[in-house]
Amino acid sequence: MDPHGTNTDRYIALLRLRGERRIFLAMGLAMSVCASLWAAWCLWAGATDAAMVPGLYVVLALLSLLGLWRRRTEIVARHTLLSAGILLPFILQMLLGGIESSGMVMLWCLPSLVASVNIQRGRFRYTYLIIAGTLLTFFAAFDPVLPHPILLSKIPSSGLLAFNLGTIMPANFILADRMLATQRELRKQVFAIKGAAEKRFLETVEQRNLEMQQSLDYAGRIQMALWPGRERMHGLFQELHVHYRPKEAVGGDLIWHARVEDRSYFMVLDCTGHGVPGSLMSMLIHGLLNEVVHTGRNLSALQVVRRTQQLLSDRLDRERTGNTDGAEMAVLCFDHTNRRVTCCSLGCGILVQHGNSATHLRSHSSNSSLLTGERLNDLTEFQVTITEDTRLFLYTDGIADQFCSKDQRKFSRTRLENTLMQAADRSSSEQMDHFLKAFDEWRGETPQVDDLLLVSVVPHSCWRTVREEDENDLAVDAA
Repeated sequence: MDPHGTNTDRYIALLRLRGERRIFLAMGLAMSVCASLWAAWCLWAGATDAAMVPGLYVVLALLSLLGLWRRRTEIVARHTLLSAGILLPFILQMLLGGIESSGMVMLWCLPSLVASVNIQRGRFRYTYLIIAGTLLTFFAAFDPVLPHPILLSKIPSSGLLAFNLGTIMPANFILADRMLATQRELRKQVFAIKGAAEKRFLETVEQRNLEMQQSLDYAGRIQMALWPGRERMHGLFQELHVHYRPKEAVGGDLIWHARVEDRSYFMVLDCTGHGVPGSLMSMLIHGLLNEVVHTGRNLSALQVVRRTQQLLSDRLDRERTGNTDGAEMAVLCFDHTNRRVTCCSLGCGILVQHGNSATHLRSHSSNSSLLTGERLNDLTEFQVTITEDTRLFLYTDGIADQFCSKDQRKFSRTRLENTLMQAADRSSSEQMDHFLKAFDEWRGETPQVDDLLLVSVVPHSCWRTVREEDENDLAVDAA
């Protein structure tokens, strides 16, 4: 529960209570003035017994108004004030002799009736309305008179009616005016309070969003610090171009590099999810890869994938937890002794370009990343032929799965290959720029669906594949 909202509701309820008290105060004072005039009128006319009724109302009203400002007596005071205001006018009406001789004194109950209907809640509103309505109907229909009425002979009924209307109408008007003024003031204060509360809430949300974004940005910098520096891969690539666009401040895509003895590894990984969950998985995979390659020693690309998936299943304890999170990966393995480049892919794509032709190496379904044992034995390792015009592209599925702004089609691996080959005759950096421009135009304003990672590499000349006849020539020269 929002503590600010609770305090606001309490303050609004307090304002409403104060407004209702002011209305009761206005009603009690206005009715007391009318009752005082009626008492003076009755005494002047010789109706001493009848004068006791408005006098009694004045006493009850003053006592009730004093009780309004004390919590224990407030409910009793309200009902006393309303009951006296509704019932006593009818008693005075009977004492003065009915409608004809009294000038409809019973209309004196209307201010109390208006107050009860507008302020009282629940069944009490209808209770007072039914009582006043029943008495008004009864008096209008039967004009009841006590057995020994006090007839007023000094003043004609028309004068008495005029006096009655002249006193009751201003009381009703003043009461209605005070009610409206109180309601207007209450609404103004409520709007001001709610506006201030909403402003505080928005400021709090903005501050928390800012703090959260700052935390995510800092986490993103920590995550990027784990990415390998280009200088560490100087002997592997002549050119290296990385386009990384996480969906959020942190993501589940990453590149990884390590060298153990005479083998170097370069990997592109896509962990389940994006944002914070994906980043947590990427940190886990980063640690597992270091453990696998530094304890295994001279592992092939295929062995790195298998052991990493098996170790990931063990760490997540999938058999017990049923966890289905995983990591797709594409691995390049550089054998420094034999000068060979091999690769293995699970979910991520590997595209090999030789001049104006390109080949997608088989990428096993990422569903196998959730399995162990025999299914991992189905993985395939490829040896990559490196020539003078060879370029390698490694990418995650965020590019292929991105939707088009026009027809909501996926970009697909085929379109990725065709787009790259449109600029095959350009330099590696220009080819990457061409692809990114075409991709952004195709995507348009469509929201990014996943992290995007595309790596373009030109292997170093030392990794070019030596043909068999060249090896023979080298052997003859050596002899």
